[in-house]
Amino acid sequence: MFQEKSKGIRFSDVVLIFDRDLGKLVFRDFKGYGSLLDDAEWLLERTPQRSWGFMMRPIIKEGSYGLWIGEYEPENNRVVREEVHFSRGASTISKLLLRYAENKISERVINKMLNVDTLRNKLPESNIIQDFKYFICPEERLYSKCPRIEEIYRAILKRSNSVSRLHYSQVAEIISRINKCNDVIICPLTAPPNAFERLFTLNKVLRSRRMGEINIYENVIKVFQHCPQGESF
Repeated sequence: MFQEKSKGIRFSDVVLIFDRDLGKLVFRDFKGYGSLLDDAEWLLERTPQRSWGFMMRPIIKEGSYGLWIGEYEPENNRVVREEVHFSRGASTISKLLLRYAENKISERVINKMLNVDTLRNKLPESNIIQDFKYFICPEERLYSKCPRIEEIYRAILKRSNSVSRLHYSQVAEIISRINKCNDVIICPLTAPPNAFERLFTLNKVLRSRRMGEINIYENVIKVFQHCPQGESF
């Protein structure tokens, strides 16, 4: 285990938890036992998490800034895998968290700048982060970043231009054919067995992104594509 090799490492009082069900939890001024592993498991015993996830803590060794990352499983409150990274990305994130620990930036900044997608990009060397899966796609990601929405919408527009009447079941079929993201267990677009529920979710996202909207009348779909100015045609 990493703890056997951790001599000479200093760590801050900031701990981040990324949980499959609860999302992100931020702890500042955390006072533990002075041991990365013991501190992590002590904190797990006192949080409501009951799912998979990982923890992150900034560390410093011989002037180098890095991150300790620990993975946990449901309900046993034990870290089952550990990593330590001193890469450029790890150094950047570590320094950001230390600024938060010193009250130089707010928790709002941390929440805005650090999410699982950002960590995947900054820490490609972390197997723990790369292996992490959401249980259900986060709402923020679905509404603003989901790459499947445009794919589905283009397919619907193409189909609607080639037929005189587009039945709702045809649109439901288009949605069901998309490939689910690799880091999500349940996709809100494909999981519901009810076709109308899938269409309802898709329509909310389309309207939120101001791409267009879908109306259903007597089981027939009518697509309104929004112009850049916000008008429909």
